[in-house]
Amino acid sequence: MKSYEYFIQTEKKHIDFINKIMEAYEGLGIVRTLDANKGLIKIITIDTCKNDVDGVLEDLNKRNVFVKVIEEGFWKGEL
Repeated sequence: MKSYEYFIQTEKKHIDFINKIMEAYEGLGIVRTLDANKGLIKIITIDTCKNDVDGVLEDLNKRNVFVKVIEEGFWKGEL
């Protein structure tokens, strides 16, 4: 099992909501805000949960919560 990370572009107004959604799925992932003004966040999860996180992100987009994955891959060790 390895850690996995997503770098995500969203709207500033959606950051808190995305964080709350991820918290609701206890243990699925941790959200870190990289730059609130630019809407840049990171979600850290484990590789076995990647499909679940992908599903959450897809569902958010369907519900008009803009989420664009700009980079993803195995965690580089930075929070």
